[in-house]
Amino acid sequence: MTKPVISCSKNGPVIVKGLENFIDSDGHRLDTKPAMGLCRCGNSLNKPYCDGNHKYTGFTDEVSPDRTEDKATRYEGREITIVNNPLLCSVAEHCHRELESVFNMHNDPWIEPDGDTLERVKAVIEKCPSGALSYSINGQPQSVSDCEAAITIEKNGPLRITGGIELQDAHWGQGASQEHYTLCRCGASKNKPFCDGSHAAVNFDDSK
Repeated sequence: MTKPVISCSKNGPVIVKGLENFIDSDGHRLDTKPAMGLCRCGNSLNKPYCDGNHKYTGFTDEVSPDRTEDKATRYEGREITIVNNPLLCSVAEHCHRELESVFNMHNDPWIEPDGDTLERVKAVIEKCPSGALSYSINGQPQSVSDCEAAITIEKNGPLRITGGIELQDAHWGQGASQEHYTLCRCGASKNKPFCDGSHAAVNFDDSK
């Protein structure tokens, strides 16, 4: 079986080859082709597919100089060390919505590794779609359980990549996961091709 591969054309779409599992935001499986162009400028009239509108909207895939700093910070606990790189965050918000005792933006520091049980902390970190959060046990980095290679469309948000799909020519941030990550669809990320949560700020609507 051929492993899927993702590449990004210069100032153009995400190119996906060999993908079998393509899932929409309602959990329905979409038809695939040996090669597909997926919109990342935010302006296609045939989302999630590219229709060429990037050519007329001035879309650029350059990284913005004022993007969030690429820095992975470690938060040491008794049983677990949590690592966070805000540059990679896609603002899915699982962490502070589901485990505020550990992830609380009103606290300084905002991450308290000992704020809940080890299993609950691990479970929430493993839900992080962008790979911004990771963890170590006894000094050893832990990988998320292997998933099938798939691309899932987040409603009004990024492409969620799982299963270690190769992303060619990527400039990975510190501590970035290559097993799961998120790719921008709205065209506004300052850290392209990765999502940085800008879809929320620009009110990206993938139905238009």
